Amino acid sequence: MTDPDLPKLFEDPIFDDCTPQSAQPWVGTYERLRHLHDRIGSPVPLLAGGPAEQQRLRLLLELTAMADPALFHVLFLHQCMTIGPALDFGASAEDVAELASGRSVGAALMTEVGLGSSSTAIRTEAVYDPAAREFVLTSPDAAAAKYPPNVGMPGLPRLAVVSARLHVSGTDHGTHLFLVPLRGGDGGPAAGVAITPRPRTSLLPLDYAAVRFDGVRVPYHRWLADGAAVSAAGQLHDPLGDPGLRTARSTGWSRFAWGAVTAGLAAAARAAVALALPHAGRRRTVDRWGAVEYALDRPNQQRLLFGAAARALAATAVARQVTEVSWRIPPGGGRGRGLPPAVMGELAQVKVAVDVLAHEAVDRCRAACGAAGFFSENRLVEYQALTSAFRSAGGDNQLMLLDAAWHMVTGEGYEPPSAGRRPPGAGEGAEPDWPLLLAARERALYERLAAALRGAAEAGEEPSAVWHEHLDTAQAFAEAHRARVTLRMLAGQWRPEAGAGPARGEGSGEGSGEGGVRAGLYRLLGLEAVLPHADWYAAAGLLSPAAAEGLGRELTAVCRRLVPHTAALVELLEVPPAVLKGPLAGVDYVRDLTE
Repeated sequence: MTDPDLPKLFEDPIFDDCTPQSAQPWVGTYERLRHLHDRIGSPVPLLAGGPAEQQRLRLLLELTAMADPALFHVLFLHQCMTIGPALDFGASAEDVAELASGRSVGAALMTEVGLGSSSTAIRTEAVYDPAAREFVLTSPDAAAAKYPPNVGMPGLPRLAVVSARLHVSGTDHGTHLFLVPLRGGDGGPAAGVAITPRPRTSLLPLDYAAVRFDGVRVPYHRWLADGAAVSAAGQLHDPLGDPGLRTARSTGWSRFAWGAVTAGLAAAARAAVALALPHAGRRRTVDRWGAVEYALDRPNQQRLLFGAAARALAATAVARQVTEVSWRIPPGGGRGRGLPPAVMGELAQVKVAVDVLAHEAVDRCRAACGAAGFFSENRLVEYQALTSAFRSAGGDNQLMLLDAAWHMVTGEGYEPPSAGRRPPGAGEGAEPDWPLLLAARERALYERLAAALRGAAEAGEEPSAVWHEHLDTAQAFAEAHRARVTLRMLAGQWRPEAGAGPARGEGSGEGSGEGGVRAGLYRLLGLEAVLPHADWYAAAGLLSPAAAEGLGRELTAVCRRLVPHTAALVELLEVPPAVLKGPLAGVDYVRDLTE
């Protein structure tokens, strides 16, 4: 925890109960947003600062995700998805200051309701009016409505980044971005803006709406021109020189979301573990033979919760690697080309990896807590709402995996693991090279997919038809690649140094101290990545039959060795007590659940 003052913001009674109780729970969400803005707002946004200020923003987002997932959703859209492109595409200093101070709450309006994956095929139009030197924003039909931004609540000034196809002198110049006031100082919709609130949703309840535009006038200075300009003669000059490149650049603002979302998802997972793991050490259970023990003494609980802890910390390590890249804004923003496609592809994969790890961690915590994990007062279901939402929000996980698989298998910036680097067969109880084992399976899936595409090309078949026949293999390939990359990264941070002594076994020291705990969690992740495919590894000769058969027993043993070091593990989660609320966070959960 790098800033001891930020956790204190969440000690205020306004955060004591963030459960969605009223018919319009977002009213409280925006009150808490105002609470934060009153304390951190300034004319200079945190995102525009150096590494220290951006680290402070990341910590603020992490703490907010732990304390109130719905508030995190509003905050990251404001701080990153509105202020980010405003800075990067050249908004006026006045508009940036209005957002940074919190006088207007930001929103991001890109996707449209009538076309899946619509961000690259936007139909909202911005027609340049040379006489007025303005843009006229129009939704051609209901299918072009922006859905589902959280802008339905009246009474709040809202300033949104809106994507629209720019038409100048009758020519379509691709997707551009505009800053558009949706609601003025009185909180009512701006002229020409139709905001249709949607019914309350059960998970992550916010003021979602559908938004359409009917001749909305946007001043020239609120075009996020990014170095482009329209001459007095009505000619567009775009430094990118191509509508396709401009659309790619405009849709690239998703990187600001990925830097924020990964931080928040990982933080929510850590908070879930910080609630569930100590609770399991206090909760008494009885088994079928009548033996009464604390839940954490049960092997099934150990596997659930230590697996959750490993995933939460892995998600955090992965997420914190990409913050700087995701939020990088060149000096004098407004004339950039954005990040290279390969970097954007890597960031998209990281978003998927972190969401999957965080979702699995929270799901395990809920399962370990039994019925108590279902209720909002214990926060776990709210954390899972966040991880569930971002399976699709911020880019659909499956589509991004399939996109990554396509780019890798067609040879764009991907080198498959070497066929010659085969891990030696490991005996039972020995420590395999987990990344090398995962690389072998990744290579096999790559070869299967590449062979199918080559065969189709030789037969003159349409690549799309063959691709759609092999979607399961493609997704498994992308997942295997990400698992291997993640474990390889963690190996450098968590695995004991060579020659540092034994890393496993009773009395070996696994689990003692921070390094020992991380080593145990690394081994746990390796076991859980390989175990579902144990038969394949044995058939391929990469694990002996005895070693493959013993993976489950070794997993149980690793968890058992971590039990005495639960307190040290909880410390690694970096979850301040101020953000943990609800009965499960208390010492006497029975009293807190019944009084």
